[in-house]
Amino acid sequence: MNRTARTIGLAIALVAAAVTTAAADDASKEVCIDAHSKGQDAKDQGKISLARKLFLSCAQSQCPSLVQGDCARFADELGRTQPTLSFVARDASGADLPDTTVYIDGVLTVTRLDDGKAHDVDPGAHTVKFIHGTKEQAVTVVVGAGEKGRTVSTTFLDVGVPAVAATAQKAADKPVKKSGPKVTRPLGAKVVIGLGGVLVLGGGALGVLGLMRVPDNCSVSTHQCAAPPGDPSFADASSAIQMSNLGWIAAGVGVAAIAGGMVWYIGGKKTVKEDNVVAAPWVTSDSAGFAVMGKL
Repeated sequence: MNRTARTIGLAIALVAAAVTTAAADDASKEVCIDAHSKGQDAKDQGKISLARKLFLSCAQSQCPSLVQGDCARFADELGRTQPTLSFVARDASGADLPDTTVYIDGVLTVTRLDDGKAHDVDPGAHTVKFIHGTKEQAVTVVVGAGEKGRTVSTTFLDVGVPAVAATAQKAADKPVKKSGPKVTRPLGAKVVIGLGGVLVLGGGALGVLGLMRVPDNCSVSTHQCAAPPGDPSFADASSAIQMSNLGWIAAGVGVAAIAGGMVWYIGGKKTVKEDNVVAAPWVTSDSAGFAVMGKL
């Protein structure tokens, strides 16, 4: 009686196991076929990374041989065209910053940069964001199909301050160039020369105008007029000659003023001003700037 019960129980267990295995095989086939179909769609859309992952999943031994072979072939083809990127972050001195996190198009890709690995991306434009501590740097890259191991790098200029301070110290060690002494000319000489120029121009114009107003029947050289006594031309000629003489006198004074001003300008006392102000950069371990010394 007991042997018969055990036999029946074993038979029931074997049937249940067979049914479970068949159901599992059917489910596995469905998963494989679904991965193959979705992989094709992703490939057509240019999503190489996703398509390759799907094809690798349906290239496993538990998948039907026809699906498995197709997926393996597609995965191999996409592996050859899959672009890859590697990342480098440095400080202001050029030292590597391995404790830097990298996001590609907002998706966390790398938490550290000390493994030297290349990472799969799809062809096209991508925004690569580097985060080091509280600092961020973003780089936009356009990746071509089949581009392998392209390095995307960034520099955090506000990290590695000692190197910047060293550069500033080198600048501080350079001598500061001083401007030479300044020489000023007498202001009065300039004024005299200017007034002389005005007198020469104005006086010359007045002299010429006076000569032009002399009547035609009168001669400047002989001081005579071809007219009877009392004719108005004698008065006009006298007035014109006086105007002309006044103009020539003014022009002569102007020439003398210019000559005297030039002598004063060239040979006059010169005032020399020395630059007493010196500006020099200064650098400490935590700050930098310029120091101004001297009398302003």
